Amino acid sequence: MVHKPRRNHDTLAEVEVLHPVEAGLETLVANLLATSGSVDASGVKVTSEGRRIHLSGYVYSLEEIERCTEIALSLNGVEDVENHIGLQGSQEASDQF
Repeated sequence: MVHKPRRNHDTLAEVEVLHPVEAGLETLVANLLATSGSVDASGVKVTSEGRRIHLSGYVYSLEEIERCTEIALSLNGVEDVENHIGLQGSQEASDQF
């Protein structure tokens, strides 16, 4: 999920000022997942805590779950990925959102 930066009269949102690395990594991972031809990441939520990326939501196959982790780890600056992505239609996936 990609969000435009929140601005208040041309002022950066507080999260971008206090945590520029996290905000940047979230955006980079989300953009890379969204543009990857090997994953339908429309149901994936990306958040970060430091240099650790948290993935949640759902995809349609086990291969896509693994591929999401690989894509996130491929970015320079990402040190760890915590993957809580479930399969579409499973109870676990519906609890994620």
